[in-house]
Amino acid sequence: MAKKDGRAVTGIYVAVTVLCVTALSAAGTAQDHLANLGITAGRAREAVFDSFIAGTISLAGENEVFKKASAPARVAMVNFALTLARTFVETDDFKRRYADHREANGPDPLPEEPSVDAILAKQRAGFEEQVAQMRKLFDQITPEQRATLEAGWTDMREQLTDMEAGPRRAELEKAIRQQRVAQEQERAEAVKLVDAVWPPDARAMVANRLRHFLEVSSDVVYDARLIDNGKKVFADAALEARPKEWKLCFRAGKPATDAARAFARQWLSDLQAQGIK
Repeated sequence: MAKKDGRAVTGIYVAVTVLCVTALSAAGTAQDHLANLGITAGRAREAVFDSFIAGTISLAGENEVFKKASAPARVAMVNFALTLARTFVETDDFKRRYADHREANGPDPLPEEPSVDAILAKQRAGFEEQVAQMRKLFDQITPEQRATLEAGWTDMREQLTDMEAGPRRAELEKAIRQQRVAQEQERAEAVKLVDAVWPPDARAMVANRLRHFLEVSSDVVYDARLIDNGKKVFADAALEARPKEWKLCFRAGKPATDAARAFARQWLSDLQAQGIK
């Protein structure tokens, strides 16, 4: 997606709070683990997609399970959820959804470039339609008024003819071309903005999210003191002002966050090996 703004929330956060599982056994399947959460594989995919695309954490399942889990269990949950997320992100389904989302958020196509002939023909047709409508009222005006109108219409037809075949045609062509160039430049700038937020390759968007997660989670103060003023907040006002992603890592704990960071680094390394910057 990319423009570095609030949208840069990575699917890593899904692993920490969303796609938690109650138990992980070597024989268990992904469906078994998701069933323990009371969610379907489809809902899990939606949560992953929403977290990558919408820039918000898409809640799914029972995250209380994660909160109550031991540190080793949390690490296992994170690795499971991230593996599930990466598997989905690498599917054609995710790529198709991403392409649809990118197209929907892109600039409109350029309008068809009008031709000088079409513009002039429409202009003349509009004029002649007005003349025809005025002629229907001739019985309501004096002969002198009719003559004045006819003279004005003759003059207008000469002007139209001059524009269609004379020097003014070249002026009109120049104006149309200048307008088209301006439209093309404006759209090119809009496309650049879209590419910055939503790169053409979904993998580039994923890489941006992974880098953002690694940046945000790089300096979590896990031993920070909390106080209760109706809800738990950081005693240090500077820490309380940190972004929600940072606080999420704090709540997840160091082992779980370290596991997520290790997964993110490997994933990012694999993407870079594929030529994704």
